Amino acid sequence: MLHLKPIRLHAFLALFITKKIGIYKKITLRKNEYIEFEMNDNDKFNDLLKLLDFISTSKKSGDYKSDKYWLDTFPNYTLKHYYFADSDLKPEFITSKAEGGTWHFYSMIEHLVENIEIEFLECKNYGNGRARLEFYAFGYPYGGITGLTMFLKSFDFKAIEIDEGGGVYKVYWINETEFELQKIK
Repeated sequence: MLHLKPIRLHAFLALFITKKIGIYKKITLRKNEYIEFEMNDNDKFNDLLKLLDFISTSKKSGDYKSDKYWLDTFPNYTLKHYYFADSDLKPEFITSKAEGGTWHFYSMIEHLVENIEIEFLECKNYGNGRARLEFYAFGYPYGGITGLTMFLKSFDFKAIEIDEGGGVYKVYWINETEFELQKIK
């Protein structure tokens, strides 16, 4: 007798039924996480897309790049949202101070490229001032949504709704670097 877990049995039956009627398609049973955000600038959105591509390529290849590479790759307007230690390679303009919820730039890079256990899937502009970054978490805990939320904020995009895998939340901004979540479902 064949013993399959219920989810696998459902996937097997769905695949069998689709093959039987001549429809062949990939069946995906995993649920993707997302951050929906206010998108108020198409040029910045395009910069975000390019940077997500660089980050994804670096994650997949294991080539984490040098500090100079990331400093040169991030748009200057985003760098102003991070702080840099005295010993860091840093831009030649004033950046944020290490206070509140401000992230250290190279800690953010390490978080996005090396530590957070996700795959970036898609970043879509839905129009009407809204966009969504979709990602797949490889497991839980995967590194959380705070870093991704503050990364988006460095483009001046404020998160408004987050599905972090354990629930869907509305985002309330306390100030420019701190936010609270209220569970929707």
